[in-house]
Amino acid sequence: MYNIKDFGAVSDGITNDTKALQSAIDKCRENGGGTVFIPVGTYVIGSVVLCSNIHVVFESGAVLLGSKNPDDFCPREKLDFPLYQDPSHSYLKRSMFYAENEENISFSGFGRIDMQHVWENTPTPGATEWCMLRCAKIFAFKCCKRVNVTDLTLEHCTDIACYFLGCEDVKVRGLSVDTNIDAISPDCCKNVIISDCNIRSGDDAIVLKSSYALNKKMLCENVVITNCVVTSRTNGIKLGTESNGGYKNIAISNCTVYNTFLAGVALEITDGGDLDGVTVDNISMKNVGTPIYVILSDRRRAPEGTDVGSLKNVIINNLVATGPYDEPWLAPRATTKWEGERMWVTEVVSSSVTGHKDKKIENITLSNITISVPGGEEEEARGIIPPENEKNYPESNGFGKVLPSSGIFFRHIKNLKVHNVNIVTEKEDARDGLVYMDIDE
Repeated sequence: MYNIKDFGAVSDGITNDTKALQSAIDKCRENGGGTVFIPVGTYVIGSVVLCSNIHVVFESGAVLLGSKNPDDFCPREKLDFPLYQDPSHSYLKRSMFYAENEENISFSGFGRIDMQHVWENTPTPGATEWCMLRCAKIFAFKCCKRVNVTDLTLEHCTDIACYFLGCEDVKVRGLSVDTNIDAISPDCCKNVIISDCNIRSGDDAIVLKSSYALNKKMLCENVVITNCVVTSRTNGIKLGTESNGGYKNIAISNCTVYNTFLAGVALEITDGGDLDGVTVDNISMKNVGTPIYVILSDRRRAPEGTDVGSLKNVIINNLVATGPYDEPWLAPRATTKWEGERMWVTEVVSSSVTGHKDKKIENITLSNITISVPGGEEEEARGIIPPENEKNYPESNGFGKVLPSSGIFFRHIKNLKVHNVNIVTEKEDARDGLVYMDIDE
């Protein structure tokens, strides 16, 4: 066991202890692996590069503080291929912990990592306004195998807290996350289990990607998300928007989503990939803007020649979504910089399950669902025909704030099955609960 204090860590919450932690890890590397021990104390840390066969153990009460100087984190790597995804999913080295092509890495213990809301001093080249000042991730793993992150508390990160790109055999369990951007994001990964996490995020809480960040199409497949509690200023549990490679064999179950502005569960194909085989089961929602959002669209942020993707074989079962929807709730607000906490009131938009006007989604089943909504729309809302908007960024309010259904809007679907779906309106509403357009039975 390699105690970081034996390598010079001061643990006063002021001195930069990155060198001591890196030295302990390097000694592990020299000896073929081992355990790095972080005892009780408060340590200021910049970027650390990990190695194979390493187990980082936090003593209960140990705290790592992300350095307040962005220059203490590694610069972003130079990439020699076109970027079809945002910088958060393009660059990995600017992180507290980074590994590439390593295996058998684990983090455990009831420690805490606080990134202290540190934003960039200068904008990231090529980034949009929304993400130009995002700084360092906590964990960034690229093409790694057998990675476990368990039981930690992660706070106040200004980029993705846990990002896995092209990794296999990943387990994320028992995390408590309070962060400004996405909390947990496997991208082009396979064989992933995310369980027993409690998440509060300023962007998506748990979000699967299948981007072009490895300069090729790769599936995100064989993923389980279970027993998690999430609240988000955007989406609770999401597949997308980056969807070049697609998704296969994804199971989401036994989760609670609350105080979430956009979608509780979002399944999106918009960049040419294929989604095949997703189950969503035993989900409870409270004060969520749009409980269900499923879409095949054609943003096509992808290499030339990419066609419209496909979406099929989706089952959503045993879902309950209720209010009240008018109770304000507190969430992080971050655009180009940290704007602090602010109160939000959920914007309720009907759920939607929609294909592309030239390509239907297929084999969609919804069963045993109860959705309670405010209601109150007048007769003219029944005649609304939502725009296709197939080239737009897909968002649950992208068809407009009022849809022709009070509960769920279905369009461009082949082989749709709906069983025991109950829509309850708190106020009288002229719209039908379920509305169907261009459906092939």
